[in-house]
Amino acid sequence: MFDRELVGLDTGRTVIVKTRRVDGEGHGGPAYLRREVAGLRTAGPSGVAARVILMDDLVGVAVQSDLGIWPTLEAVLHGQDSERATAAMVDFARTMGRLHASTLGCRAEYELAVAELGDVTTGAGAGTRGTRRWHVVEHACTDLGFPDARTARADIAFVRSQLDDPGPYAALVHDDLNPTNALVTDRGVRLVDFEGSGFGHLGFDASFLHYPFPHHSANWSVLPESITAAADHAYRNELATALPADAMDGYDKMLAVGAAAALASRVTRLPVIARSDQSPYDSWRRRAQLVQQIEVFNRLAVRADALLELAYWCRELADSMTERWTDATKPPPKLFPAFANDQ
Repeated sequence: MFDRELVGLDTGRTVIVKTRRVDGEGHGGPAYLRREVAGLRTAGPSGVAARVILMDDLVGVAVQSDLGIWPTLEAVLHGQDSERATAAMVDFARTMGRLHASTLGCRAEYELAVAELGDVTTGAGAGTRGTRRWHVVEHACTDLGFPDARTARADIAFVRSQLDDPGPYAALVHDDLNPTNALVTDRGVRLVDFEGSGFGHLGFDASFLHYPFPHHSANWSVLPESITAAADHAYRNELATALPADAMDGYDKMLAVGAAAALASRVTRLPVIARSDQSPYDSWRRRAQLVQQIEVFNRLAVRADALLELAYWCRELADSMTERWTDATKPPPKLFPAFANDQ
């Protein structure tokens, strides 16, 4: 494929060549690269990501425009400049809003981008799979002596129904919005790594502005509430440019549904969280992450006046975890280094 002239590529410009890591169903296989291409093609009008120049599915190679060398959002949050970190986090939210606003109602375009490819379902929707594996949570709670998760079944079923049919909240969802997948450029934050992307419920992505990033465990930290509020405001404003007013009226409920989906995936890890052979750091991080995420979800559920049975069960679980494991709340999570002086 590299003996072809790449139409639309300026002479002297660099490109990114991405290939699959495995040939089968493992992470980084063909379905992941195809989702990357379909996602980038659908996201094209938003201007928040790279552009697909060429895809050779047989060879397993995709050529993308090069966004350049820029610090990741993680690097900025772990820096010492609070003003820069604040601006980057707010622009990250604005970029996410542009991605969602520009792809609302674009399911046909996404399906057209997928149509010329093969399987894109393998490994898809990993972040929202918890609602379909709630039986794992129920069994774990029985085995570990935690509050009965069956009391939250109805709310989990409702969340699953919303994920299956997002209605007006259907858009291209990145599905892996951790701070290493966002580049802080001189033209605003740009998103990379669309391997998990798909058309789905945008609340899942939006919930990570509030948690933030519990799935990114290597450098887990939290944000000041003022930064979270500013990011949510920026995201909401971008979304409002394309989402009908009556759907914007349901914004809080939409966000609670997405947060519940993300939380359900984390709760399936209870057997791992309960292990006694963890390192002290892993034990604290896993338990404290879940307790912190429960606290955030409960605030969002109360604000939306929705999913209150799930919120009640979550509160019972957090109380039980705190009573059993002191490291579930001690020490409390730290702020990202850029905001350390705010603590």
